[in-house]
Amino acid sequence: MENFTASFRSEHDLQQAIDALRKQGVIDLQIEPGVEPHQPMSTSLLGGGLSHLSIAESPGCLLQVVVESSRIRQAEDTVTRFGGSIE
Repeated sequence: MENFTASFRSEHDLQQAIDALRKQGVIDLQIEPGVEPHQPMSTSLLGGGLSHLSIAESPGCLLQVVVESSRIRQAEDTVTRFGGSIE
């Protein structure tokens, strides 16, 4: 297994990337809305959506992706295709 973190500035781009990554069969997706270190909030996204998160109000968000080693390049390409920046 491999993992990487990507940042997004747009909720729309983030949601598109999440949908595409789910279809590719990633192992886990976790999001940290905003960049406020005093309020860490990590939410697993494989079982649900973003409906309860207020991402639009935050200046950006981080997406952590866990994927099989053989699919890491595909996942990174997907993230960048939807405007994500790999950290």
